[in-house]
Amino acid sequence: MECAVLTPDRQKAIAPDEAIARLKAGNDRFTAGKSTNCDLMAQVKQTASYQAPFAAIVGCIDSRVPPELVFDQHLGDVFCARVAGNIVNTDIIGSLEYSTKVAGARRSWCWA
Repeated sequence: MECAVLTPDRQKAIAPDEAIARLKAGNDRFTAGKSTNCDLMAQVKQTASYQAPFAAIVGCIDSRVPPELVFDQHLGDVFCARVAGNIVNTDIIGSLEYSTKVAGARRSWCWA
């Protein structure tokens, strides 16, 4: 996995099935202890003027399972709506709508 963050053009080229495949591959790296280590400050600078997430995830607020780490993704790659019990209410739906319709995430996914 390369360390470059997604640009809006690269984001648009990702099909929904590829988004799921990216998350699965990242989780495989994480569980194998082979997570990608990138320069986080460089990613902060690269994403300062835009964000181009390829997926939106609803997950638990449990501090031990941050989706960005568990799926081995970069800054700006995923929107994470974290809520106790993974309950999807109107606030969470609004966050998912924003992430897909405005920010262009290719896939929304609920994760328990």
